Amino acid sequence: MTHTGSSATRRPVFQPKVALAAVFGTTVEWYDFALYGTAAALVFNKVYFPDSDPLVGTVLAYGTFAIGFLARPLGGAYFGERGDTQGRKGVLVATLLMMGLATTAIGLLPTHAQIGVAAPVLLTLLRFVQGFAAGGEKTGALIILFENAPPKWRGLLTSLPAIGTGTGTLLSTGAFALTTGLLSEDAFLTWGWRIPFLLSAGLTFFGLWVRRSLPETAEFQQVRQAGQTGSTGAKSGRPLRQRIAGSRCVAAWRRYPKEMLIVIGAGAAENAGYYVFGTFSVTYAEDRGLPTAALLSGISLVAAVKLVTVPAFGALSDRVGRRPVSIGGALVLLAAAWPFFAVIDGGHTWAIWLALFLTLGIGQSAVLGSQPAFFAELFDTTVRFSAVGIANNIGTVLTGGLAPMLASALLLWFDHSVTGVVVFIALMSALTVVTVALARETRGAADPAEETAARQENLQTAP
Repeated sequence: MTHTGSSATRRPVFQPKVALAAVFGTTVEWYDFALYGTAAALVFNKVYFPDSDPLVGTVLAYGTFAIGFLARPLGGAYFGERGDTQGRKGVLVATLLMMGLATTAIGLLPTHAQIGVAAPVLLTLLRFVQGFAAGGEKTGALIILFENAPPKWRGLLTSLPAIGTGTGTLLSTGAFALTTGLLSEDAFLTWGWRIPFLLSAGLTFFGLWVRRSLPETAEFQQVRQAGQTGSTGAKSGRPLRQRIAGSRCVAAWRRYPKEMLIVIGAGAAENAGYYVFGTFSVTYAEDRGLPTAALLSGISLVAAVKLVTVPAFGALSDRVGRRPVSIGGALVLLAAAWPFFAVIDGGHTWAIWLALFLTLGIGQSAVLGSQPAFFAELFDTTVRFSAVGIANNIGTVLTGGLAPMLASALLLWFDHSVTGVVVFIALMSALTVVTVALARETRGAADPAEETAARQENLQTAP
């Protein structure tokens, strides 16, 4: 394997423009992605599934929401291949454009009353496109920051896309809150709900302007110059089996099977924790007949707090290592699971806010902030985009996207007792602890390609 140069040479200085482009683009992407979740609960069950019972309509609307998660591993594989063979910058532009077009199209989509069953079918298709784009977006932002970051700042800088996801979610929630507050219910359901979706066009245009001016990463350029960006099986005209066998997806699994499994399992605590403590907790309170105002306000407050705590834990991983920060966060989630639901039962606002801060602001943020650099450091440049994009998105679907539905089922299975949910969180936290413990510490380690080249050089020069 060709030596790709030293880390110090590849990452000489921090480039604020790169960080701005990555974070703003991720903000726009997740503004678009999160809009759908809010609209599924407020609008889509009425205007796209009107013939159903209200509860059934909501379930159907959330079903199309889940399709966005199922599309993410496919997007991770597709854009990972292009990111590893054609360049990182092009993927960042393509994912943002795809997401923006799909979201704007939702804002223009006729309702069930206007075009019948074609309306929910088109809505589902557009949600799939959103998920497909999201599968490449977060990985692309992570990779371009990682490959432009000085080694001592990798943890901090690669955690910044999480700021974009949080900011985008807050903006989408705020856009709907403003629209519903200014319009009557009839006006909102007739045309007002479309405004937040149509605003995406302007945000996307600005995001594209920022991202198009980005240079390709020096690390990828060096790999391209070394002739390592070709894909032996991806050429047109070859049989599909050969194209798949020569893809970066297959190469990643062949060369890094242990690391791929580690990435799939390492995010379990963060993914499940976010959706159980930040989403399912509201369902739990409603099932118990408890007020949800404290939970909803606390979740919004902690979302703002995480804009600080996530990069703080990323920076901490630059000092003490990726593994201890990630394992520590998972252990916090494990320890807090049972007390968290006891606090909700108590109904004290200050206690609920504190519980949300400990679980989401500390535990989940520690895992979320420390793992982007950890994942990128496990793979060499030639397959990094594909490996992280595929494995991380598979883990998100298995341990995150299905978590609210699984937690709700466990609540019913255990006769409205939270025991099953607590066991689920414990298992997910334990999965993170075990998989991260089995991995090597990557902070300060050389690129895997460099380690391989160094070993080859030592063998060649040995007497």
